Amino acid sequence: MADRRSEIAEAMRQRILSGLHLGALRPGSRLPSTREIAEEFDVAPRTVMSAYRLLEAEGLIELRERSGIYVAPGGSGDTAMLTQLAGWVVEVLLDGRAREIPPIGFPERVRRCLETLRLRAVCVANNADQMEQICYELQHDYGFETESLETRQLTSGDAEVQRALRQADLLVGTALDATQVQHAARRLGKPAITVSLRREMMDDLTRQLAFGPLYLIGSDPRFRDAVRAVFAPTGHIDHLYVPIVGEDDLSAVPEDAPAYIMGRAHRFLGDSALAQRVTPIRRVFSRDMARELLTFIVRSNIAAMSARAA
Repeated sequence: MADRRSEIAEAMRQRILSGLHLGALRPGSRLPSTREIAEEFDVAPRTVMSAYRLLEAEGLIELRERSGIYVAPGGSGDTAMLTQLAGWVVEVLLDGRAREIPPIGFPERVRRCLETLRLRAVCVANNADQMEQICYELQHDYGFETESLETRQLTSGDAEVQRALRQADLLVGTALDATQVQHAARRLGKPAITVSLRREMMDDLTRQLAFGPLYLIGSDPRFRDAVRAVFAPTGHIDHLYVPIVGEDDLSAVPEDAPAYIMGRAHRFLGDSALAQRVTPIRRVFSRDMARELLTFIVRSNIAAMSARAA
């Protein structure tokens, strides 16, 4: 029971944090009942309540007797994430201490594993929205220097394209472009990683699609086909609308409909009313993809440290 409780608590934690990040949840938002979650995970309601108690102890949710379960009030998504981060940091430092790494020395060890090398990545997609999204996340979360290429450019003889590919340490592309990216990586003798999307984000968006219209705003007309291909397996593609900045009438996006916007499109809208109310999508990489990226980064940096010490 304890394993299932922890599993459900982790799933709900990620769902809540993702909802706060995407704007689908706010502090004080009501969460599904224990009965609803029990049906979803095929467990007893008491197991779900035990999982919710764990989240309550973290300060992430509030259990109100005879009222329901709510996202903890009085804080932002960042506050909620920091609250649950505190316990995790303590556990990481304790784990390091068991490996003879003193807590005060832990940050420097981590920095050397992440920053000894300045790594370069080429971001590959068939539209500007996804290219910029991949580059943004690689730069801001993982410290890569990035350049972007359209999929068709992988076979180009252009000197600048070839320079970018030669200098890259890693190629990163969407699932729709995986075959071309992997082929180019083998030809160049370089590693490649295919973008996989955050499960909790996809679950949230899929749930919203099931209940009605969902808007994903882009800036490149080719983004429309790409995003429809991603969500086609949900069976609710008729509920998906993908307006393009500069091409479609954005005033037609209903104020009460869930709507999200790619970073490039959000930048194009500037300080417009729509930009103020629509949530920009900033992070899409899944946990498995993050593991691949971090494994590549850490191993590359450790190899560089070892070479310098030899």
